[in-house]
Amino acid sequence: EEGFLSRWFPWETWGRRAPWYLTHCIGCAICTSLLYFPPSWDPVVLCIWYLIWGCCCAWLLAVQFTCFESARAEIYPTKEERSETESLCKVTSGIGNALGLLPQLVVAANMTRLSLSLAGASFLLVGLISLASVPVLRQARQAFNQDAMPTCFFWEYLEVIRQPAFALLCMYRFFDGAVNTLLVNGALYYYTFVSGLSGSDRSLYITVTGIAQGFVTMSLLPVWTIFFRKKRPTNNNKVCAGACSMGLVAPIALYFFHGVLADPFDFLVYFVLIGASFTGQTYWRAIVLCWVVDEDCQAKAGRRREAIFVGCISLISSTGRAAASGILLTALSAAGLEVSNCAAECTNVDRDAMSKCREECEIQNFQSQDPAVATCIQFFYFAVIPSCQLIAVVLTYIFPIHSHRLELIYKNQEEIYKPMTGMSDTPKATKATHEVSTVETAPPAPAPVETAPEAVPQAPQAPQAPQAPQAP
Repeated sequence: EEGFLSRWFPWETWGRRAPWYLTHCIGCAICTSLLYFPPSWDPVVLCIWYLIWGCCCAWLLAVQFTCFESARAEIYPTKEERSETESLCKVTSGIGNALGLLPQLVVAANMTRLSLSLAGASFLLVGLISLASVPVLRQARQAFNQDAMPTCFFWEYLEVIRQPAFALLCMYRFFDGAVNTLLVNGALYYYTFVSGLSGSDRSLYITVTGIAQGFVTMSLLPVWTIFFRKKRPTNNNKVCAGACSMGLVAPIALYFFHGVLADPFDFLVYFVLIGASFTGQTYWRAIVLCWVVDEDCQAKAGRRREAIFVGCISLISSTGRAAASGILLTALSAAGLEVSNCAAECTNVDRDAMSKCREECEIQNFQSQDPAVATCIQFFYFAVIPSCQLIAVVLTYIFPIHSHRLELIYKNQEEIYKPMTGMSDTPKATKATHEVSTVETAPPAPAPVETAPEAVPQAPQAPQAPQAPQAP
């Protein structure tokens, strides 16, 4: 922040998150589109091409997610705002997933240079649409004490991971990422090597699965938004654990519906059940991360290390997803999975016969597989995914922030952000400083955000703060 970005994007007007998000969002849109413009169909060239741009996209996306999540915890300090923000994020992310899936389905159904070019252009456009959130991210400029900021992110990672609540959340995010990765990535293999679908039929059923999942998620959004918006005497962690455990019946449904429902509708039921059981967990994991961040900020005056927590949790979640993908692909390889590159084999075929050539190639890929491949895929859906979900349920149930501890966090948040009530949506704060460290040491004192004269009580005569003499 002391280098290029801080010179061109001053913290006082841009905040600490928006510059990183702006630059990396543009870079990510460009890198994603370049994935769909390989210079050759040679397998070695394709592997190198996808490796280079895939690594770039992974890095850029990690920075974007860190900026977004850390800014969200800073801009929206109350539980009401956070629950409503999460519901909007669910809707917009669902739309984004649909926009991102559509080009991939078109390419999967008929991969040509034209379809790849259109897919790359669409990803470039959709990626740049996210720049609309930059003005909101510029509001993330709460006052902070430079002396309380991290000097080495590695040691900060070790420090925050030692917090029991955060360590438990990290373990949850590992298994949460593993479940969702196996569920989504394995669906393509299930439809291909268990259900025997290919080409446009496979793309159609993947689309139907996504639409069904989206409908169920949208139906549950109001329920979870209302639940997290209000204070309740119940332990939210136990309620979410109970709702998530409902997904454990999905393997039973897949077993009994197989042969009763037309293939692959039995798998569609499985997919929707798992997805629906995790709908509330997206709220839970976002809100409890904010609880952990709030508690850390309240423990030391002027300390704002939202990005450290979000970066650490993103690392753990990405590790879980990568481990799940690696284990799945390794298991399929060990089971004897061998597929032909249908795009390369049908390159020299006439345009009119290319579609038929690829369809025959994909059918041959399915028929030539060892039966152990289908058994391996079914094992993941009957055993591995339910086991990971069971662990996630247990970690949710035993999460330690609730009841009195949670009420204390809410009370401190209200005291800290009380002076900001009724102020501008874009508060101006200084990099501050000594006032922060002196005022925030007493929880009842208001936060010293230099946004307006009335933010800091001056004298007993001020009509807006008659109790000022009792709050040093």
